[in-house]
Amino acid sequence: MKKAGLIVMLMGIFMSTVLAQEVENMLSNSHQKWLDKDWPVTDTLQFSLPNEGKVLFYYNDTEFSTDELRAELEPLMKRATRFPEFETKAFRLANNFGPTSLGNVKNKIDRNYVRHIESIELGIPVGIDYTAGYFTPEVGFRALLSMPGYSLGASITNTVYFPDREAGELEVNSNWFLNAEFSWNKGQAVVNNEQTIQLGVLLNQGSYKLFQGTSLRAVYRHRLSKHLFIQAGLVATDNLKTVYPTIGVRFW
Repeated sequence: MKKAGLIVMLMGIFMSTVLAQEVENMLSNSHQKWLDKDWPVTDTLQFSLPNEGKVLFYYNDTEFSTDELRAELEPLMKRATRFPEFETKAFRLANNFGPTSLGNVKNKIDRNYVRHIESIELGIPVGIDYTAGYFTPEVGFRALLSMPGYSLGASITNTVYFPDREAGELEVNSNWFLNAEFSWNKGQAVVNNEQTIQLGVLLNQGSYKLFQGTSLRAVYRHRLSKHLFIQAGLVATDNLKTVYPTIGVRFW
């Protein structure tokens, strides 16, 4: 009887400690009550950091074993050098809800507490678009500053237009666009340009048959494979009076 009372007391102390330490990924009230009722906290995994900080993970032993969690989290915690000194951070783990799933918690720690080296990416994108009923090859130069979860960049590209031949002569029309680009990976710590928004302005605003006067272009680009992207957007030309849809592919 005394042993049972001691166990109840220890469990009470444990649960009060859990409740006292506010977790970083709390759910809404209804979901939190559901989680606490059906998957209550039974175990804690603690990592002690070199800067005297601590990171706690609360979980239910029917979902995770301590050895499995340690194997999953230990490499990440060795890289997570941005946790504050002398503070304790806590995370709830339960795969039944998005914010508490192990994958999302690992991504959150990676984004917020792992130092990622910023890098500059240079490239020469080439591709072809279908714009206003014409195939328009494009080539250019692109520079990107990559940061955790997103990247910012700029490019200068030449959209080549071949007007209908007159008197048997081949005419080549160059259209230079200056573009700003924003890329992101939803839920990922390291950007891989999965999704990109590009906004461009025509530099050589001469009198041409496809683009003329003030011309702006907005494009959404999506990665299909390592070096292949598909994109779609709109070009507003003739001082923004005429709008063409455009679709194309890019390689780099």
